Amino acid sequence: MPNKNFHFLVIIALLLTLVRPAVATSFIQTNLFSLGEGDVLSDDLWLSANSIEIKGQVKNDLFLLAAGQSWKDQNEKDGAVALAGQFANDIWAIGDTISLAGVVQDHVRLLAKMITISGAVSNSSIFIGNSIHLTESARLGRDAWAVGENVILEGSVDGDSVIIGKSVTLAGKFAGNVRITAGDIVVLPQTRIKGNLVYSSPAELVLDKNVVLNGQLIREAEPVPQAGRKPIISWPSLFVQSWLFLGAFCVGTLMLFLFPAFLDESASQIQNSFWKCMAAGFVAVCLVPFVCFFLALSLIGLPLAVLIAAVFFILTYLSKIAVALMIGVLIIRRRPTGLKAFTVLGLGLVLLYLAAGAGLSGIIVWFLTVCLGIGGMLFAFLARRTFSAP
Repeated sequence: MPNKNFHFLVIIALLLTLVRPAVATSFIQTNLFSLGEGDVLSDDLWLSANSIEIKGQVKNDLFLLAAGQSWKDQNEKDGAVALAGQFANDIWAIGDTISLAGVVQDHVRLLAKMITISGAVSNSSIFIGNSIHLTESARLGRDAWAVGENVILEGSVDGDSVIIGKSVTLAGKFAGNVRITAGDIVVLPQTRIKGNLVYSSPAELVLDKNVVLNGQLIREAEPVPQAGRKPIISWPSLFVQSWLFLGAFCVGTLMLFLFPAFLDESASQIQNSFWKCMAAGFVAVCLVPFVCFFLALSLIGLPLAVLIAAVFFILTYLSKIAVALMIGVLIIRRRPTGLKAFTVLGLGLVLLYLAAGAGLSGIIVWFLTVCLGIGGMLFAFLARRTFSAP
């Protein structure tokens, strides 16, 4: 039986179905999802499960979230996404481990700790994870972005490639330009590059004589400050982050005065149902813009679209408040009362804004914070409605 709180997501799905009658949308929340060989899925699928395996045929977009029942769960099967079927449209997936061995006719966007690609993707691809491995059998038909700590590319990429990581190894075939930003770069002898190889690294890259590079080898040097050393602190960035922090702390203080019970319930929902809140928030972030767009197309639905957009904007800003309070509670290991609640809130906000200044990873942190905070507030609202119902 699905959780009663998940019914809210079903309502949003039905609304999207009404404004997009030509394409049906399915929402599923389960422990294990499996689509066997020969099975066909025609609808858009928004799926949250502990483990996902797809071997059949999918004709529309896939939005997948794979995670354990608890954020402390250590079961190796939880968070696994195995994609070995035929996919006609886009794939968006978040998980602990993701393997793609099937054929995708459109775009792929993957976020996981470990990503393994051994299949084919016809359109552009984006991979973000700790470990990214493009095997020899993999083929990417268009441009590819890979951002991770350890990136190994052995397959073929028919478009341009952008690779950002700590350690990058090239051993494949690249039809376009290759741009690498990494601390350690290895280009193996079997590598074939038709375009330019542009890299940024502390060490100079020397290619093996068997490496085929039709374009130029270009090293991009980072700009050196006049003082000869890169400043540790960017003062404009520090000023902006401090100003944003002050505004968020003032709003959070007002929330603690006006709605302390709701804010505390939101933090509790995030702490106790981490992945469910993340899934609900992710679905809301992805769906609300589409709902507002299609409602705005009709004159009658325009006021409703404006109202939904305004509420969504407010929840997006308040999401950091709920997540910051949860972080503070985890650190002090008890729920604060009185003036201590403001200290805990400030501590959580400081950590969030410090993470926000970490470049690309900071953007990811903010996106996950928004998803987590919105999901926690939605579940808190539903929990209070259920408690107050006669």
